[in-house]
Amino acid sequence: MTTKVPDALLADLDALRRKAVEDPAVATSQSRIRRASTVIGLLKAAGRDCTPAQLSSLQNLLDADTIGHPDQPDTILGRAVTGRYRTKRPLDGPLAVAAQRHLMDGLADLNRVAGNPPYWWQARGKRPWTKHTRTPIDQTGHTVLRRALSDPATHPRWEPFRLRTLLAVELLWATGVPCEGLIAIDTTDLADDHRAVTVTINPPGRTQPWTERLPLTEQARAALQLWLPVRRAVVAEHLRAGPDAAANQALLITLHPTSADLPDGPRLIPPGMRITRAGLELSYSTWARRLNALHHGQKGWPVPTTLQGLGRGGAIARGAEPATGKRALTNEDAAEITRRLDAGDTLTAVAASFGVSRPTVYAALRHAANQA
Repeated sequence: MTTKVPDALLADLDALRRKAVEDPAVATSQSRIRRASTVIGLLKAAGRDCTPAQLSSLQNLLDADTIGHPDQPDTILGRAVTGRYRTKRPLDGPLAVAAQRHLMDGLADLNRVAGNPPYWWQARGKRPWTKHTRTPIDQTGHTVLRRALSDPATHPRWEPFRLRTLLAVELLWATGVPCEGLIAIDTTDLADDHRAVTVTINPPGRTQPWTERLPLTEQARAALQLWLPVRRAVVAEHLRAGPDAAANQALLITLHPTSADLPDGPRLIPPGMRITRAGLELSYSTWARRLNALHHGQKGWPVPTTLQGLGRGGAIARGAEPATGKRALTNEDAAEITRRLDAGDTLTAVAASFGVSRPTVYAALRHAANQA
């Protein structure tokens, strides 16, 4: 039986939303403000399944027993995670873990603004947990991610972003390089037949980087063929020197204007410039989280939401990084690694000889450099 939410409670919820938006601890970003409004909408919708006692006041509605937990089916969160209160497509099916945590974060914000003590599930480890974002992607995960990114975007405006993300995924899987090496790739680093790419390796503690020539997979070559015409058109339209200028050879570029705080004041940067690591991470994370929610519960999902997880997965697939059997490296090991790298050994060969991953070598060199 559906219960009518009292008008006084609806007014209290609207007042709580306005108070949250004005709270400096909540209004730290537009996304956090939108989250608070989303949760207010959830509470209004969930009111129809609450008892009259739970709807008697805002305090009772926000009570820990009323809000509950995703594992408690007779509570607001327990019903919400089933998809009962969805307002956007798909309208059926359970919420992804990331969406559950999103709602719980918003509830925690509103509960604090209302002056209530924290919920018990705000303690570390009490909320639903998803596949760790730093877990390397495996072959199945890479396959399902590639297939999902191979579908045309729902709007033509997003098609260039999809193609750039697809290329980043395929290059990381094919080469296993860190994100810094990926964004440093120029079009001139590609072989004429696109069967190989020269990447720059620059671990911490080294004075000089070096390059490695790595083969590309058939999928990476196909992604290149789709992306390069888009990239060239963007550079030709927005950069005066054009796509053939030596300074405009970055492979992965921005697709919309960005801003920068320069000494002479803020300035608008046109599209076509080399994308930053933060920009590429944000773009990929947006796609990955949306696809994880869309394919929730399907084989191979969720996929890592960081580029590090893709690069490490590609390194394991290439045999450049062991999946298990890692050990800690000492400062003496770091000194020996530096000596061998200076002598011309590749990072892949050095890591394999120590029986560790390339990120482990990076970490050891960074630790030694910080102590020097």
